[in-house]
Amino acid sequence: MQSTIRRHMRLLAGAQALSTATFQLIPALGGIMFLHLTGDVALTGLALSLSGLGQVLTAYPGGRLMDRFGRGPVFAGSAALAAVAAAAVAWTFHLHRPWGVAASILLLSAVAAPLRQLSVAAADMHPPELRGRAVGFLFFGSAVGAVISPAVTSVSSRLAGSEMAAVVWTWSAAALLQVAILPLMRALRPDPVELGKLVTAEQSPGSEGRPERAGPWRLPAAVATYAANWGLMTLSMALAPVAMRAHGHAVSDIVWAIAIHSIGMFAFSIPLGALADRMGRVPVMLASLLLTGLSTYGSVAVPTFWAATAFLFLVGIGWSAGVVASTALISDLSSVAERGRRFGVAEFVARGAVLGYPVLGSVVAGRLGLGGVAAVLVASVAVPAWMLLRGMARTRQGWTPVPAEPGS
Repeated sequence: MQSTIRRHMRLLAGAQALSTATFQLIPALGGIMFLHLTGDVALTGLALSLSGLGQVLTAYPGGRLMDRFGRGPVFAGSAALAAVAAAAVAWTFHLHRPWGVAASILLLSAVAAPLRQLSVAAADMHPPELRGRAVGFLFFGSAVGAVISPAVTSVSSRLAGSEMAAVVWTWSAAALLQVAILPLMRALRPDPVELGKLVTAEQSPGSEGRPERAGPWRLPAAVATYAANWGLMTLSMALAPVAMRAHGHAVSDIVWAIAIHSIGMFAFSIPLGALADRMGRVPVMLASLLLTGLSTYGSVAVPTFWAATAFLFLVGIGWSAGVVASTALISDLSSVAERGRRFGVAEFVARGAVLGYPVLGSVVAGRLGLGGVAAVLVASVAVPAWMLLRGMARTRQGWTPVPAEPGS
């Protein structure tokens, strides 16, 4: 069974890389696309908000479908529909139809939402003491996707002859990347759900994961941390490219800056996952909130290209630590049969943050400047951190193990 799990993890990592390469185009090119189509700076956050809306609409239903039909079939169907939607983005942008582009991005985000939950399948196949590293390994596949995207954009720029024409070529290539996911998911047999049941059956009745503080606060705190990291990361990716463009940086350079940010998100996910397994989920989650909040401010406030890029990289590190640790904790608290639904809830909340933060950030930055952005960041970090610290204070009496598969 171990050889099958390793093969499945490689297949999932490949799908993660291809999915990331496509999704990365929304923050990297979305604001620039709408600025080109409409000339209105206020609409530069629209692409990310539409992305969040699409995923909000289908995150929970996607999780339920995964619990009912298995992970592989849902992932494959998602990739097929995403290929059609990515081609629609290219076509409508070529026709210079702003609302057609908006509708296509919304459709892409909605149908591809299950591909944002590939980590559920990784969690299925591993016991709690290895779950952080397993999720980290899967996210590491996205580091490859972070390189694929700007490489495709650079080649498209040379072939197309102009930056805006290259956008069409890039989205057309993204559709082909989604098609390439299909054979990977067809090879995902037996389904991770079935492997997860075998892993659970092999554990002794008293098997335990990494201890965490006891109490009902763990699940909502994990969901809040998961959502906060997604919201802050999205805010930085919405505002930083526009700020870089305002300071005269080329589109191709901005895409590489986002790529470096994405490398920070995924390249260190394995050691960060191991850290969450060894030190515990909560300490890593708290550290992630602080790092993500501070770095998000730096990515928006600093005008120098390489300094802003460095802060974007640190935003990625903080995001990775927080999402890997909170993903592992949500998995620890869920049975195989209900894991898809619980991740659907977490994704629903997180995509709500992805939906709201670009619009909120654009309005606050335009009306109140960096001081308003700082206030949003403080509030975003303070709420989940308070939930974590308050929960730890209430359970100061001792450590209680988290059951591997509590089934509740």
